[in-house]
Amino acid sequence: MNGFWRIYRRWVLDRRRSTLFWILGLVVIIVATAAFYPSLSDSTGESLDSSSGAMSSLLGLSPGIDPSTPLGFLWIGLYANIVPWMIMALGIALGTAAIAGDEDTGALEYMLARPVTRTAIAFSRFTAAVSVLFVVSTFSALSLVFSIPLFGLGDAVTTTAPNGSTSIVPGAKSTDVLAGSFAAFAVGAGILGIAFLLGAVTGRKNVTVGVASGIAIAGYVLYTLSQMTSSLEFLTWVSPWRWYIDDVMLINGLDWDVLLPFGLAALCGLVGWQVFLRRDLQNP
Repeated sequence: MNGFWRIYRRWVLDRRRSTLFWILGLVVIIVATAAFYPSLSDSTGESLDSSSGAMSSLLGLSPGIDPSTPLGFLWIGLYANIVPWMIMALGIALGTAAIAGDEDTGALEYMLARPVTRTAIAFSRFTAAVSVLFVVSTFSALSLVFSIPLFGLGDAVTTTAPNGSTSIVPGAKSTDVLAGSFAAFAVGAGILGIAFLLGAVTGRKNVTVGVASGIAIAGYVLYTLSQMTSSLEFLTWVSPWRWYIDDVMLINGLDWDVLLPFGLAALCGLVGWQVFLRRDLQNP
């Protein structure tokens, strides 16, 4: 257990600078997008009303989502695309670095020459990678929570339906942001687990990054194509975007589907650990 925590602490500390850059980058993007809400909400809604079905699918604009409302604006501007993609990119980087990154440079062989086990390395680094991902996701969520009162995102708005009736839509709340951010974190954790497994199997950084990125992109493409033709819908069961976009947890709240990528990450972690125990290290 002592070896676990030593490796965990060292791995997290070695990434404190890159973690800070990821946090700052996401915070700047989120705050800048939120700041445009007062001036862009109405024009965004009008332009998307006349957009094609394909464009609406790419933006995650499912029926019932009004981009002129605070939550609708945050969904199409951040949570249907930018935030999950950024979290997934970080998840791939962390999952790759856990084993394949150091094995590719030869640093992992040096570590194994010390009195530590492969089990301790696998579990401590997988846990540390998920922890870093969670920290970055948390700070990105908090930046938006603090932006809500600054840019009027918490104010209720009046919307007009096509039949001329009006309704009052409540503004964004911190609980909405936390639900949406947790769903994005879940997607990132799932792809992190896949990258960890690939790294444990191949021991090659470039291969791991390439295949994990391809899986992430393929899942998005499959879901987008399924919105244009029903003949491909059965393929979307392998894509996290099926539940992420359809459930819209930023607006509708958390659903049990959010546990699916965590289950995938845990399974990948366990399989990766077993493979890592049994194979020889790759020569750098």
